[in-house]
Amino acid sequence: LDPNERGAYFAKRSRVVAITSLLMLCLAGALLSLFEKLNLLWIGFTIIFLTAGLCRSASALLLHTVTGFPQHDLSQAPTGFLHFLRTGVSHNFFHFLLFSGLMHAAVLIAGPFFVLYLIQDLHLAHWQYGTWLAAGILGQFLTLPGWGQFGDRFGNKALLTFTGLLVAFLPMLYLFCSAWLFLVSINFFGGVVWAGLGLGLNNYVYDAVQPADRAKAVAVSSIVNAIGWAMGTVAGSLLINTIPNRFYLGTFLLEPVSNIPFIFFLSGLLRLFVATALLRTFHEPRQVEQRAHSRLLWELPLLKPLRQFSRRPTGLNQ
Repeated sequence: LDPNERGAYFAKRSRVVAITSLLMLCLAGALLSLFEKLNLLWIGFTIIFLTAGLCRSASALLLHTVTGFPQHDLSQAPTGFLHFLRTGVSHNFFHFLLFSGLMHAAVLIAGPFFVLYLIQDLHLAHWQYGTWLAAGILGQFLTLPGWGQFGDRFGNKALLTFTGLLVAFLPMLYLFCSAWLFLVSINFFGGVVWAGLGLGLNNYVYDAVQPADRAKAVAVSSIVNAIGWAMGTVAGSLLINTIPNRFYLGTFLLEPVSNIPFIFFLSGLLRLFVATALLRTFHEPRQVEQRAHSRLLWELPLLKPLRQFSRRPTGLNQ
């Protein structure tokens, strides 16, 4: 796979996953609504779980038909996992791993509480919660090709810079409004941003190490991210019992329905701190097109079509 086409490929693959997830979400929601009316909700959940298990089994069987490409590595140097940890983790890759792990930790401080907040605190109906979820998937589906092209052209570091900063502000917005349409809009833009961030985190690993070390680099990255998930989840579970549900800002009182929006806001602040502190510590490993960030802004998905539309001629040439 050409390194300059990797983003487009993974964007296409992720888009298939996104549209499949959206379709299955809609089907599962319709099935649960049907059996809920019949007072047989347990049957609906049983069908969904059995179908999910069968799909996973089919996926595992199909995976056996995939053949790997031969590795043409003539070097006799040791390439084991421990050797990679000692010599293959460069200063640049180490700081990327630090950014990725701490960003996942900051995200998972809030992650487990979104469902709790929407269902238990805001009392959203099943269809409202399903629409909220679908908005995020739709945001991913619409912008994944644009993010892939952006990463291929300008580099995954630039992709991480924009999305790493934008993702910090998403959970903060939950503190200021609980209107359902507003929350759906936030999750749509959350899907847009996370599509780019996930793509950048994935593809940067492939660019930062030698081809023979990619499997080991992916393993190390997954371990670091898993540690971040665990740290964030534990921290969030401790904060839920300590953060108050009201906060005075001068004479202005912030009092949401629970203390969970304050956890969201704290998660956003930590994301912003991680992004501003660590994004500057690693660089783009590929040779890519260089452009000032102010000009790159108009190359982002959703903004680029608007710019192109604004430049269209409004009348006939004389």
